[in-house]
Amino acid sequence: MGKASSSKKVSRVARTGGGRTTRRSSGAWGFPLVMGLVVLLGVLGVWLSRDSAHHTAAADQPTVNDHWHSAYSFDVCGTFLPDLPQPSNLIGLHTHGDGVIHIEPQDPVLDTGKRATLGRFVSGYPGLRLSRTSFSVLNQTWKNGEPKCDGKPGFVVVKSNGKIAANPVTLRVPKNGWITIAFVPKGTDVPAPPNWQAKVNAANGGKSEHNTPTTMPNNAPTPSPAPTTTPASAPPTSAAPGPPTTTK
Repeated sequence: MGKASSSKKVSRVARTGGGRTTRRSSGAWGFPLVMGLVVLLGVLGVWLSRDSAHHTAAADQPTVNDHWHSAYSFDVCGTFLPDLPQPSNLIGLHTHGDGVIHIEPQDPVLDTGKRATLGRFVSGYPGLRLSRTSFSVLNQTWKNGEPKCDGKPGFVVVKSNGKIAANPVTLRVPKNGWITIAFVPKGTDVPAPPNWQAKVNAANGGKSEHNTPTTMPNNAPTPSPAPTTTPASAPPTSAAPGPPTTTK
């Protein structure tokens, strides 16, 4: 009886001690692991939020406080068309007849961020149309397949800073860059607009680009020269009469 009772007591103590040791060990490791996971998730959340904010801020440019420039041109069968003249009404993306798109957002909804596109520029210019398969310049249209360039079908290709745009309408106008809207046979290399860098530099440094040019009337009177006067001639001088002379 004594031995059996002692064996039972030892068994109970072993079971109780082992259970307490297991629970104590599990609790000692579990809490630091949970806290470490919380800290790690917190750091990761802060990093992701900052990265997202950075990309969001960059995507919002240009803003209504920005004024950017980008050269553009139309290339038809290897010949660049003349620069478009300045239109009568200017929207946030416009040109001054200098071969440059001026990205100067006026409407925060239509002109800023990812909406500062080539399509937005085209929409504000009378007589311009643009799609993936055709474009029109001052009511003359070129569309995929017709007319031909030296007997070869032409196709619309829009290139920006050396890269072909998948959708020219939603293409964002690059800051200090260039865009060529081309109609050329397949496989033709599309170059940048002529003197594009000089045009952008001139626009960046221009001081009176938004001033309306003034012209003199055709029949403007020419100012008459101031009349010249001849000084009055001095009165003749007479010698005082001398004494009379007598002849002997």
